[in-house]
Amino acid sequence: MKASIKRGANQIGGSAVELTADSGERLIIDLGLPLDAEENTADLLPDIKGLKNKTDDLLGILISHPHQDHYGLGLHIDNSIPIYMSKATADIMDVCVKHNLPNAFAFGNIHIFDDKSSFSIGPFTVTPYLVDHSAYGAYAFLIEADGKRLFYSGDFRAHGRKGKLFDGFIKNHPKDIDVLMMEGSCLGREQSTKYPSETSLETEFEKVFKETKGVAFIQSSSQNIDRIVTIYRAAKKSGRTLVISGYTGHILMVLDNEHLPSFKWPDVKKFATDSTAPHNITKEMIEQNPSKYVIMFGGLIFNILKSSSLVNENASFIYSMWDGYKELYQERLDLMKEKNVPMYDIHTSGHADIPTLQKFALAINPKKIVPIHTFFPEQFKELFNNVELHNDNETFEI
Repeated sequence: MKASIKRGANQIGGSAVELTADSGERLIIDLGLPLDAEENTADLLPDIKGLKNKTDDLLGILISHPHQDHYGLGLHIDNSIPIYMSKATADIMDVCVKHNLPNAFAFGNIHIFDDKSSFSIGPFTVTPYLVDHSAYGAYAFLIEADGKRLFYSGDFRAHGRKGKLFDGFIKNHPKDIDVLMMEGSCLGREQSTKYPSETSLETEFEKVFKETKGVAFIQSSSQNIDRIVTIYRAAKKSGRTLVISGYTGHILMVLDNEHLPSFKWPDVKKFATDSTAPHNITKEMIEQNPSKYVIMFGGLIFNILKSSSLVNENASFIYSMWDGYKELYQERLDLMKEKNVPMYDIHTSGHADIPTLQKFALAINPKKIVPIHTFFPEQFKELFNNVELHNDNETFEI
């Protein structure tokens, strides 16, 4: 078995890896949109034969999780190519289509896999491993072919609400790995040696909510389910009701997990322009008692509330996303500053910190480690033994 990183050897996002068996048959892992892409266009597709017009030797594409930097370029491929993903990934993508999100699409030939249930794709045997990540339903993959074993970490961490998955993996990990292809998103970033946990964030949110006299506004991702749970728990502890958009509520609903907040819960409301449904809440209803609510901004919610009396010095605003996205929400940040709303940054990474990467690599003990999803692959050599660097489009033996 041979491998080639088609994109991601020297950058974060836009990940794509091609595996080739001795038979010549090929399997792709992820097909992401680069983070720095201004538009999602077909010319960004990596140099992989058969993407636009399927060839017999291209057996399929594995999608690790529902972040655009891992699946987004699938918008431009032949719909007959088999796509393997988790049910959560498929469901989240479907909600994005129904809500007309930019670049939203659905794959045409989907096959659903389950945690630790091995399946065959031609000469390849794939075993998915559910991991802790800021995306719901994120997976790593063990891929076997021609007597070789590659482990693709995907994006993972150990400090989220599913951190027990990491602990369980360390205790019962796959053995005899020839190549560990491991992410290194944290390298080169400040404080990459220890990221705060979602549990510690919950305490910070709760403190802000209790100190806020008016509405507590939040800017966070509707697809970061761990963070929504963190916000909900902090809201509940501070005696507040969580208000979210219909899009956010739709994602929570399709995941079909009774432990996730939903509109069936009395302290979770859908922001709406009418109160016809029992779980709906309007701007006017919130204005009657602002201190009772935590509001997660969506586009519609912001547009309705930005000129309301709720945005004032008694409110608070928490930015709870990667700093790199702030320019997308500049209007919201500027408004909060203009209205003298106290502002806070409360966030933690969706990726593993350095100690977690080291613990992961030490447990698996592969014959070699190949960096991916990092701007600083050279730093791997400072942290790990048996590191083998490869540039994009280089082919190497597993």
